[in-house]
Amino acid sequence: MIVPALVLAAAALLVGGAGVLALFHRLPRNRVLGVRTVWTMGTVDAFRRANRAAAPAFVAAGVAGIAGAVAAVLAATTGAGITMLVLGAVALIGLLGAGGVIGSRFAAAEEAEDAALADLPSCTAGAVEEEPACDTAPGACGGTCALCPRAQAGA
Repeated sequence: MIVPALVLAAAALLVGGAGVLALFHRLPRNRVLGVRTVWTMGTVDAFRRANRAAAPAFVAAGVAGIAGAVAAVLAATTGAGITMLVLGAVALIGLLGAGGVIGSRFAAAEEAEDAALADLPSCTAGAVEEEPACDTAPGACGGTCALCPRAQAGA
């Protein structure tokens, strides 16, 4: 009973530790731990943001695994110990999967947002041009003139 409990505890510590690191943006981009999708592996910032979204589930998975391992060791009978090990392992795997889904959906939403932002016109504040970028009537430049210092100075 001790060896399976130690294996579960080691896995729980690994998952929980990765969750704590991700929570504080300290989990480095790697190919082993964390939420790894095409978009999250593209940039360090995307990896950190997606794993930050999944971090609470990763930490909860670690806590559930440790609780299952400790309960299995402290169980009075072998049947109860096996039940606690199985429950701890199922909770660890379930919460780890939930964290992966959360991080993956967050990454997909961020990717869609980045694609939508790429299509928006940008303000040319401070740029030297032939004609002023923000001297037109309100709303003539698609709403980006509110960001332009020249538009704010004239208001």
